[in-house]
Amino acid sequence: MPGKSLLRRLVLAAISVTALIVPAALGSTASAAPAPPATWHVRVGAETPDMAVAAMSFLPENVWVNVGDTVHWTANSAEPHTVTFLAPGTALPDFNPFDPSQTAAQGSSVYDGTAYTNSGIVATQPIFVFTNPASSYHLTFASVGDFTYYCLLHGTMMTGTVHVRPAGTAYPYTQQDYDRVGTHEAQADLANGRDAWRMARQSHATTGSSVLVGIDGEGFGVSRFVRDHTVVHLGATVSFLAEPGAPHTVTFGQEPPGLAILAPSGDPTHYAGGDLNSGFLTPGVPFDVTFTKAGLFHYICAIHDGMGMVGDVLVVP
Repeated sequence: MPGKSLLRRLVLAAISVTALIVPAALGSTASAAPAPPATWHVRVGAETPDMAVAAMSFLPENVWVNVGDTVHWTANSAEPHTVTFLAPGTALPDFNPFDPSQTAAQGSSVYDGTAYTNSGIVATQPIFVFTNPASSYHLTFASVGDFTYYCLLHGTMMTGTVHVRPAGTAYPYTQQDYDRVGTHEAQADLANGRDAWRMARQSHATTGSSVLVGIDGEGFGVSRFVRDHTVVHLGATVSFLAEPGAPHTVTFGQEPPGLAILAPSGDPTHYAGGDLNSGFLTPGVPFDVTFTKAGLFHYICAIHDGMGMVGDVLVVP
């Protein structure tokens, strides 16, 4: 009958359309677009609430990413740092706080491993001459490789590595994994710093004429004078001695302006008050100050005074 023939043709047409649609839908699921590039987060440093002890670490130290991914570094302490990738074959330079190639951002936001690339100063607050530090920094990685980077201020004691694999490689860790590892590393560094500070206070008698200027160890720094209150007799000499690590000064009176903070000024052999500056202390070389007047004399580290690194000398007859 004509009606049955027409109905049969309609059913066959519907089946044919369904047969075309179902494989197409299945195929679209099987060939779904690859996941977009990811962004990974690394904290730059850490500190105790009083800012006395800092973790001199990138947290975590190692991350594994793919080509096209971005790493985002966030300042996590008042202690200033940089995120710096050196050009291949170049040596790590001595830090110069007045060299804009070290203290200001350099290079592209896309990194291929061939050129010097630098965040400039990153910190959570203005410090020293760095009145406008960056709070974060990011790079997108365009080439496969293992790329080690440095903090220019703290040199080889503060390094990290970004391991870059081809796009589409399965990730070995999640961001939550990195956060946990970074937190564990920070806690360990800060605990080591607190222990070193405690032991230094115990080993330095409450009386005497030597002052330890900061404490540095693997992964930590203590921005404090040990002792921060010293009592001596008129005519005595106080020796200020810095360890290798973060730069420090011993500065009485007004801070010298700009570049002058780098160099010694004033006469430490006959100090009766006023302005006196050690310049950047050379590790292991004492800065000796002989006091020729009785009184209470306050001093600071011109770099870390905003973090509480201050002290005084009481000179009695």
